Amino acid sequence: MVVTIPEGILDWSQKMTIINKNAPRYRSSRKSEKTLKLADLVEVTGYSRKHLAMLLRNAGKVVFTPYGVRVVADPETSFLSKRGRKKVYPDELTPHLKTLWELSGCISSKHLAVFIRTNQDFIFDHPKLKGLREEIREMLLRISPASIDRRLGPIRKKAELAGRYKTNPHASNIKKRIPVQTHFDKPRNRPGSLEIDLVFHCGESTQGDFAYTLTATEITTGWTELRVIQNRAQVWSVSALKEIVNSLPFDVVALHSDNGSEFINAHLEGFCKERSIIFTRSRAYNKNDAPYVESKNWSMVRVYTGYRRYNTSEERRILRAMMRLVSIKHNLFIPTMKLIEKRREGAKVHKRYTVQTPFARLLDRDELSHTQKARLVRMRERCDYFQIVKAIAQLAKKLDRAYNNKYHPKEAA
Repeated sequence: MVVTIPEGILDWSQKMTIINKNAPRYRSSRKSEKTLKLADLVEVTGYSRKHLAMLLRNAGKVVFTPYGVRVVADPETSFLSKRGRKKVYPDELTPHLKTLWELSGCISSKHLAVFIRTNQDFIFDHPKLKGLREEIREMLLRISPASIDRRLGPIRKKAELAGRYKTNPHASNIKKRIPVQTHFDKPRNRPGSLEIDLVFHCGESTQGDFAYTLTATEITTGWTELRVIQNRAQVWSVSALKEIVNSLPFDVVALHSDNGSEFINAHLEGFCKERSIIFTRSRAYNKNDAPYVESKNWSMVRVYTGYRRYNTSEERRILRAMMRLVSIKHNLFIPTMKLIEKRREGAKVHKRYTVQTPFARLLDRDELSHTQKARLVRMRERCDYFQIVKAIAQLAKKLDRAYNNKYHPKEAA
């Protein structure tokens, strides 16, 4: 067929009339002619070839259905029954059901059905429910939990999404701009790639404000910097990270974080663009995408601070001083293991490691200039390891006294 029939021009009755007119000629035609007729009728009706062939073969035949006798392709009577369960509750019921759901504290549908029936003596006195028609009231009293779920499903989903993006409505858009990088995709021999993470000093509860430690680890050498911030606000985490980047003895070329809002925000994204730093993030719920910084969270933070809750200005002051010294101690004097080879022979896996300090690994890198290496050497010469260890021990005792004084002031005194 050369011409095209716009969809919606013919109604169902007109299409059936065309099929009835062509059915006798279709049934008496050869196969090649049937193919041409079907092609033309597909253009006219918009039906599929298989459905059209069924109608043309059976047009005019009487069939028995559960709903009575029907004639196939009869323009006056539909051959198809109206399937599906008919609506019992009108649309005007949904706003009243939403009011009751919010009044009950947004409980589940099974609880809500019982809540309505149990408290019917007073809940309909609510200002939004006063003056309900008796039939609507009876529907609310007999509605099933399944019907409640169908009615409240879209409302619940909308409320859930609103709560999810309440603090940062543009978080999903920012995430789309920041590429995901797995542990296997990380560059292995390029210094300047940082993994960052936050350690919570919250004790047993994450409610309220408390101190955090920002950990930044360079994956090639293991050089780690720690900074204590007073809460999780973006302004503190980004400010601490800027301080770390400016103080490092090498240039930062890549930054990798988890999906926390303290990192996935426009402030940090803009900072990385300004410094030409590649910004990537981990997959959701995959801590192993940042294994280097996760290991430092234990060996350089939890070992010294434990799992107590630190939320006073005195505790933050002590923590800041302690974490600076811990960074110097581990970067300049404490050796770490680094995997350099892994091979399998049958069921046995052979691994080979180097054991060096981050300081020594940096000096071995050709990417660092002579000026940067000289600055590193001077830094180590000025540091007294025994004094650092002694200062950390003293700060740990002060932190313990400050923590105990918070809960038992008389005993601490």
